[in-house]
Amino acid sequence: MLTRLHKWIPLLCVLLFWQACNTDKTDAPVLDTEVEKEYEIDLWENLANNLRTFQIRVNTIKTQDCLNYYIESSANRNGNNLEINLGKPQIPTLCDRGSSPAKSNLELGSLSNGTYSLTVKLGQIVPSTGRLMVNNGSYFLSMPSPIGFRVLHNTLFRIPDNTIWGYIGYELSALPAVDQFLQDLAKISQEQSLVKGYYGYFNIPDNGIMEFGAQAATDRPILPIVRRFQANEKDLESLISAYRDKYGKELSIHLRNTNGKEY
Repeated sequence: MLTRLHKWIPLLCVLLFWQACNTDKTDAPVLDTEVEKEYEIDLWENLANNLRTFQIRVNTIKTQDCLNYYIESSANRNGNNLEINLGKPQIPTLCDRGSSPAKSNLELGSLSNGTYSLTVKLGQIVPSTGRLMVNNGSYFLSMPSPIGFRVLHNTLFRIPDNTIWGYIGYELSALPAVDQFLQDLAKISQEQSLVKGYYGYFNIPDNGIMEFGAQAATDRPILPIVRRFQANEKDLESLISAYRDKYGKELSIHLRNTNGKEY
């Protein structure tokens, strides 16, 4: 009898091990750090209504069949613990025809200086956790092992208060008017020196020339502008209005300030 039982023991062990493996595969999160990266996340400080709020901006790496695909997502804050949850791209009710990544902007509110824990969850993939450090000049994200996504910029520099920035687009025939506008602007503003790096609304690469990416999509030359402005706002509005009235489509002036106002 014992001899027969001994013959069945190895088979019973194999069956129990197989059942345990199947249970783990069903319930446990994916641990593989080589999971294909589906998303890009980026840091952003939103400037609007005289407020500064921190956002995580997310997009899919692959393009979708509509311009208005969005990512099912949520953001939560509990003290110094921040968490974002990313789901799958969602098909819009009405498709805006075109090709574009799905996007989502996740609002985490106004963050005081300090260190925060940031956790990114993607379905059943094991969460990725990093540290977000905030000071007067920048946000810095340390995310050693992102799983399922990549971080585009680890450092986001904060645009100093009382800064105006943007660009002026122009026809070559209007180049003298551009020079005159800059001279007139200099009379009511001061130079603003910024370190090279990523500011969200713009980027200053090693060559020192501001870049605006898709925000300045145009087929004509543009001249970047960044100034410190503490004068009467009506003076700036009047100056811009005068050049728009005089030169019409030959000039296109796009400026904004740190209070969220666009001129």
